Amino acid sequence: MEGTMAAEGQNGGDDGMMRIGKRCYVSNLAWKTSWQDLKDKFRECGQVVYANVTRGDDGRSKGWGIVEFETPDEAIAAVNTLNGTDLGGRRIAVREDREDRDVKQFVEGEEGAAAAPRARSTRGRGRGRGRGPRAPIEGEPSGFQVCVQGIPWKYTWKELKELLAECGEVERADVMTAPDGRSKGWGTARFTTKEAANAAIEQFHGSSLEGRTLTVFLDKKA
Repeated sequence: MEGTMAAEGQNGGDDGMMRIGKRCYVSNLAWKTSWQDLKDKFRECGQVVYANVTRGDDGRSKGWGIVEFETPDEAIAAVNTLNGTDLGGRRIAVREDREDRDVKQFVEGEEGAAAAPRARSTRGRGRGRGRGPRAPIEGEPSGFQVCVQGIPWKYTWKELKELLAECGEVERADVMTAPDGRSKGWGTARFTTKEAANAAIEQFHGSSLEGRTLTVFLDKKA
């Protein structure tokens, strides 16, 4: 059926179906909606392993959030069944989280810090409908997100978040992976304050972690 989501790797031909990972982007949230409200709502579709409502410097909700499921099929179910439904008196919009699959281009945050690999657009290549790098959200503040290179291969976003939480509250963490699911050895972390992001750079840049040297710098594109 047109508009139905398919899991990445399934129905890869030109059948008009979109691909999706394990994460959903949820917008038009009521200002009072918390991450727990979001998690409770999306439990209808499967095992929620991560839920977050993005907030500004003043602690107020920005009206959007992220939900990650245990499997892509659960994320598909959420997009197909919860998009347009009510949560907190507002009709929410649910779609695939493009940042879950795309790698944005990063720039050097300080002298001597190597830039992360440039994302290549897969638009028009292969059998699926690829997407290029996600454009930064207009008006989104800079200085809150860092890029971390040299992450141990076994690290997931959870380990990265726990590591950097020593410097302050981490709003979101991601470890970039290849199509086969293996880590690319780098990721991003978004803090709730610029001070925490700078503290992470000061504390972890050049440090050793499980035999690898970390490179940490501000993501000026976020």
